[in-house]
Amino acid sequence: MKRIVVALATLTLMVAMAGCGTTGQSGSEVKIVVTTTPLGDMVKHVAGADASVEVLMPVGASPHTFQPSAQQVALIQGADLVVANGLGLEEGLHDILGAAEADGVNVWEIGPDIGPREFVEAAETGDDHDQGLLDPHFWLDPIKVADAADQLADHLNDIAPSDVWTTSADAYIAELEQVHLDTEALLAGIPTDERKLVTNHRSFGYFSDRYGFEMIGTVIPGGSELANPSSSELAALVETIEREQVPAIFTETIEPDALAQAVAAEVGFTVSVVELYTGSLGEPGSDGDTLVGMLRSNAQRIADALS
Repeated sequence: MKRIVVALATLTLMVAMAGCGTTGQSGSEVKIVVTTTPLGDMVKHVAGADASVEVLMPVGASPHTFQPSAQQVALIQGADLVVANGLGLEEGLHDILGAAEADGVNVWEIGPDIGPREFVEAAETGDDHDQGLLDPHFWLDPIKVADAADQLADHLNDIAPSDVWTTSADAYIAELEQVHLDTEALLAGIPTDERKLVTNHRSFGYFSDRYGFEMIGTVIPGGSELANPSSSELAALVETIEREQVPAIFTETIEPDALAQAVAAEVGFTVSVVELYTGSLGEPGSDGDTLVGMLRSNAQRIADALS
């Protein structure tokens, strides 16, 4: 009799556990693995408590140089959905994600699906390093993120149909649209002919397209953070800053700013070096510890530096 009671209790517990959360293809909670912290924050807002979300990269990691552990590779192989940026951003994950997809893992690279832009600056400056390549830095444009959130809800509905995904996505999209409107208002005081950006590398193309800025120079050439500038390239950047009278160089929280500081020191007037959030969220408790927070913080810092 005791064995029967224990068996019934165990069965009841198993049924209760099986009923918790949204179910994926395997009958368990939907398991989502995300590559970067900005995209991880977006996914968590859309998926909510109805999925488990694992973000591979820690806060402060560069997407260009990150290498996963063996345990993280196993997470990718066991996921119901892997959400990646794509467009060459996660250089150390490219082969791993390709192998996982070949093994039947559901891998969604967002970049190709949100109308990516080309690295047009390369053609304009005569630099052929990135001509024909697509810019992966779409998450710095809130409207592009809103598009990605909407598509994410569709992907989740394909895995485990639920009204929750769409409802959560709609709420997050509304928040992102408000960020866009607030950013437009914040930047309105910067005259059109002063909307010129010098950045650490070409990560603000989508931002520039959205808000009417011109990217006139970068400390690091090319679309990656891995290239090394020559002395002649740095000297040319100093000349550009002096000619265009640019008051600030925008660097990144994920990269050292020594080169940018050196360039600023060579300019014949005072140039501020201002740190922005790019490939990673900020530390918990900072003004950039969410994707919405980093977008707002970047806009405020750019407005302050150029106004």
